[in-house]
Amino acid sequence: MNLVETVRVKFTKTGRAKYISHLDLNRTMTRVLRRANIPLWYTEGFNRHPYITFAAPLSLGYEGLAEYMDFRLEEPMDSDEIVNRLNATMPDGITVLSAAPAQMKVGEIAFASWRLTFPPEFADRIRELLALDTIPVEKRTKKGGTKTVDIKPHIQNVHVDTDSEKTVLTLDLPLGNLALNPALLLSALRKGGEAVPCSVVRTGLLAENGTQFS
Repeated sequence: MNLVETVRVKFTKTGRAKYISHLDLNRTMTRVLRRANIPLWYTEGFNRHPYITFAAPLSLGYEGLAEYMDFRLEEPMDSDEIVNRLNATMPDGITVLSAAPAQMKVGEIAFASWRLTFPPEFADRIRELLALDTIPVEKRTKKGGTKTVDIKPHIQNVHVDTDSEKTVLTLDLPLGNLALNPALLLSALRKGGEAVPCSVVRTGLLAENGTQFS
């Protein structure tokens, strides 16, 4: 049996699909791959299962425009055929954009690019927050506690655009050892117990040098 390169599928996860948890996404994609008759490679051993992995799982409730799933094939298959077969069986809100051999290791991902959309009246509050010397927030630790982290030094490539209908904040946040979620920034914007109306979209994944993940 000859293994071809690992196939890396790029897909979007929008609309109602943003409420699919990572665990359910894994199950969904496994079913889709089988229904699409993709010749998957299975691990060896007593409990054989297909090799399927995801790059930087997306938080529940967030949309993603550049999500990635890797799997291996038992035999070569045309990339366009993979895309067409998968899209024919995908649930609403998930669309495959491309399928190609993996070029980079998942461990090379260093940042995520985000687009946060607010009502227009939040423009001044966002600019005031970003102008502060420090932005301390409470971040959960792996042991279940919390610690105070200044996220200001870790926010990169920030842009704020506003018009009569919306305010859009775009920025890059680190992944890896100090993974920062946009929810931390939203918590810093919150006054008292109010909710901050915001739609969150992850627009891309980046390597340390700013190269788009592929």
